[in-house]
Amino acid sequence: MYQQQILSEKPASSHRGARKGWLAAAVALPMMITFGAYGVAEFGPQQAVAVVPVTESLPSPDLAARITDTPFWREETIRSGDTLGALIAKLGVDDDAAKQFIRTDPAAKPLYELHSGRVIRAQTTPDGRLLQLRYVTGAGSEITVRPSGTGFSVNEAPAELLRESEFRSGTITSSLFAATDRVGLPDEVTRQLVEIFEGEIDFHRRLQKGDRFGVVYETFSLDGQTVRTGRILAAEFVNAGRKLSAVWHETRPGEGAYYSLKGESLKKSFLQTPVEFSRISSGFSMRFHPILKEWRAHKGIDYAAPTGTRIRAAADGVITFAGRKGAYGNAVEIKHHGAYSTLYGHLNGFAAGIRNGQHVRQGDIIGFVGSTGRATGPHLHYEFKIAGNQVDPSKLNLPKSHTLDARQFARFRDQMQPLQGRLELMARIDLARAR
Repeated sequence: MYQQQILSEKPASSHRGARKGWLAAAVALPMMITFGAYGVAEFGPQQAVAVVPVTESLPSPDLAARITDTPFWREETIRSGDTLGALIAKLGVDDDAAKQFIRTDPAAKPLYELHSGRVIRAQTTPDGRLLQLRYVTGAGSEITVRPSGTGFSVNEAPAELLRESEFRSGTITSSLFAATDRVGLPDEVTRQLVEIFEGEIDFHRRLQKGDRFGVVYETFSLDGQTVRTGRILAAEFVNAGRKLSAVWHETRPGEGAYYSLKGESLKKSFLQTPVEFSRISSGFSMRFHPILKEWRAHKGIDYAAPTGTRIRAAADGVITFAGRKGAYGNAVEIKHHGAYSTLYGHLNGFAAGIRNGQHVRQGDIIGFVGSTGRATGPHLHYEFKIAGNQVDPSKLNLPKSHTLDARQFARFRDQMQPLQGRLELMARIDLARAR
């Protein structure tokens, strides 16, 4: 109504004024666009607007008092050379009782396992009294120190870590570990890579320059920092032009194995090499015994390795001998399924609990490389026997452990395809870089 009343009171001449106003606005529009200015065209008579300032008192909290009572969270990124005492000082902790507790209480010892790049946090009162101190250890546990009664207490619990996956790929030019170091693949993941393919590849003797690998593996991080690595999810290894692929498949909760893209288990009934693959023995020059420099097929295979390198059972079985055995020195013999048996000689010592009659599983540590008996240097003398006769195991078509049935393979295929896609993509990228 008020708007209608104002319009009805406008004289007829105001329409001509309005048309002039529109014309002026149309003329001004290009200028507004050109110069980036903004204007408002007003029409009709102007009316003054009275502005009356009003001041009203409102209740205001004592902000200074609130800030004074607010606890502070601070954090520090650990650098090489930092000490726990220095970090606590940087975190603003000015609490002698807390410092004394952290120095002397055995439960606080994990706090001293500092790792560069990790973060340590503290919550304090404004005057420096400790309310909380938190740190995630290398094992993935979060250590928390809090006031408790008249003193302090320590709580250790699994940290809430972010699970992600990473990909690394590389080409061997001298040794496997040199290649994995070059692309930043952790040693623990490299060890898993060897275990996955050791049924198909003799990593001690058969690696070649130009062999390639690709790995998708789990990482667990906190605040952007990797705390630990997990399981390999998928892997590829090209050895002497032969491409092998592996994908982890969980057959039941908490249990699983690695399978080829066809659903065949990569775990053979016998390991290709019973000597644990190590950083020291990974070079091409360490393929043969440094003196014999050849296979002795009529008796066994000699694996050169540093004293103390771990020796593993080649397959499930029962120990039939563990002790001193003439020229073999310290030796272990294992009876496996059927007519198969294996012998391990020149051991420096036996693993804990190794004795006659003991059942062992494939990969169990049974002893350590040495030079006892008739030996020219530290190495493992390994014999593979069928009905008591030594044979060359690399020339046998030993069976694999398991193949997925149709129903299991359907589930496996759905899980495998995206991981396989990542491996193939990175393989293409690596080949493009090499050109």
